[in-house]
Amino acid sequence: MSTRLLMVDWLGRGGIAQSTEAWALELGARSYDVDVVTRPGRELGDGLVGVHRARPARGRVAAHRAVADAAAYRIRETVPNWVVVQNYVVPVLEQPVFRAAREVGSGVVVVVHDHRLHTWAAGTHRGLRKNLRAADLLVTHSHFVAEHVARATGRNDVVVLPLPVPIGMLWHARVVPPALADQDDGALWCAHFGILNRAYKGTDLVTRLAAETPPRWRFVLLGTGAERSRLRADVVTIGDFVPPGDLVGAVSATDVTLAPYRVASQSAVVVLAHALGSVPLATAVGGIPEQVTDGIDGVLVNPSADMAAWREALDDLGDDDHRKQLAVAGEARAWADHEAFVNGAVEVLR
Repeated sequence: MSTRLLMVDWLGRGGIAQSTEAWALELGARSYDVDVVTRPGRELGDGLVGVHRARPARGRVAAHRAVADAAAYRIRETVPNWVVVQNYVVPVLEQPVFRAAREVGSGVVVVVHDHRLHTWAAGTHRGLRKNLRAADLLVTHSHFVAEHVARATGRNDVVVLPLPVPIGMLWHARVVPPALADQDDGALWCAHFGILNRAYKGTDLVTRLAAETPPRWRFVLLGTGAERSRLRADVVTIGDFVPPGDLVGAVSATDVTLAPYRVASQSAVVVLAHALGSVPLATAVGGIPEQVTDGIDGVLVNPSADMAAWREALDDLGDDDHRKQLAVAGEARAWADHEAFVNGAVEVLR
C-alpha cells in the first residue's frame, strides 16, 4: 500500500508553489500517492501533479478560507498518512486543516519558508505559534529560518532540507527571447526576475547598475514590476506573470543572475540560476550564504556595500573562464542539494 500524502499550498503561485510541485513530483515518483490542494486559477500543477482546486471566492480572506475548507474536506475524505502544509498566510483561518488532520490521525508537517514568522504587513500571526507547536514535524529550507522557528516555538527538532530545484518548471519547452538569442556581439547578460515591485528584491539597485555599467553587460528583467521607463533602451523587460517556459528560457540564456536582496530567508531565484548555469551574484543576507559559496559557485556582496562593489563584482565575472567555472560548480551544487532534499524528505516521512 502506498503512503498517502496531501499537500496544502495556500497561494499556488511563486517560489513556494514551485517548491510544492517539487515535493509532489519527487515523492510521487517514489510511490507516494500525492494530492495537492490550492487556489483556483493558479499555475501550480499545470497538469504535472494532481491538484484539487478550492472553490472560487471573492476577496483574499474568502479565498483563503476556501482553500482551508477544501483541504479539511479532502483530509477527512482521503485520510492521508501525512498532511504537508507549505507556509502560512492567515493562521487563524488555517485551523480547519489542523483539526481535520487530528480527527483522522494524519501526521502534520509544516514547511516554514519565512524567517519572519509573519509580519503585520503580510497578515495576522494569531494562531501561528499554536499551529507550529502542534505539528508533528517542522521543516525549513535554511538553517537561518530554522533558528528563528526554534526561538519562536521552543522546539529544537526543526529539520533543515535544502531548497529543491523547481523541476516542474524545467519540464516546459524553453522560449528564449529574441534579444537574448543573438549573442554574437560578445555581450554578457544579467537576469533579474521575480516579483520585482517588492522592495526587498533590490530592483532599484539593478536599475542603477543597468544605467551605470559598461555596454558589454546587458540586462533582462522579468516579472511584475519590470518597468522599462526607468531603464536604458537596450534593457529587455518582460513584465507581469512570466510563463515557466519563458522564464527558464530567458535565465538559461544569461550569464549572471542578480539577487541583491535586502531581506531573504532563502532564494528560489538562486536555485534556478544555479540549475540553469547562470552565476548568482547576490547579497550575503539571511539564508543566502547557505546557498552560495563566494568565489566557488557564485559571488556574494556585503549588504552594506556600495555600487562600486557591485560593479567590481560584475567586472570580475566578465572573465569568461572564471565565470564558466562558477557556473559549472553552481549547476552541480543545485542538483546535489536537490538530491539531498529528496532523500531528506523521504527520510522524515518514513
